[in-house]
Amino acid sequence: MVINDDRPQHTERRALLLQVAKKIFAERGFQATTMDDIAKEAGFTKPILYQYFESKTDLYSEIVADIAQKLIWNLAHAVAKAETPRSKIEVAFNVYFEMVVSDPDSFRVLYIHSHVAENAGELRKVETLMVSFLEPYIDVSISDEHRNQLAGGVVGLAEGAAVTWLVQQEAKGWPTLPADEARRLAVRISTLAWGGLRAVQLD
Repeated sequence: MVINDDRPQHTERRALLLQVAKKIFAERGFQATTMDDIAKEAGFTKPILYQYFESKTDLYSEIVADIAQKLIWNLAHAVAKAETPRSKIEVAFNVYFEMVVSDPDSFRVLYIHSHVAENAGELRKVETLMVSFLEPYIDVSISDEHRNQLAGGVVGLAEGAAVTWLVQQEAKGWPTLPADEARRLAVRISTLAWGGLRAVQLD
């Protein structure tokens, strides 16, 4: 049975286990990671780990849900301050790539290792959330179905660029990055996205 209380020690230990698990999942993927690996790396026994999480799948799902929640919250908070459709798209990309660059483990979990076994649907949940988030900011007089498809295309641009960047950085051994790395990525992809949205034709 999973423990559920608000004791500081419980909260801190749970946060540590999630952090350690995310790092290992990012490096090895879901299937190659065991609960033994996570417990050992965190400095606990496996029975203690099971007091907090009923299974590896539950642990993984919670990590993905936490990543998604932070991403959507950060996007909503930033976009609320932007005034024009273009600035909203640009701000969204800035926030997104700042998170990718500052926390690559989260996005390796999402994009590199979440396509297999029982976790194949986890990435789709995040993509759906992002599409729903972006739809209202595509300010074009088109049908809801058309707008939904365009939002999906924008999400695809962001995801594809992030995956490529993560693979490139891993191939280079995770080098120290320029201070403006996230901004450069955001400018490149937002320029592409905005150019496409401006060319949208009515059905």
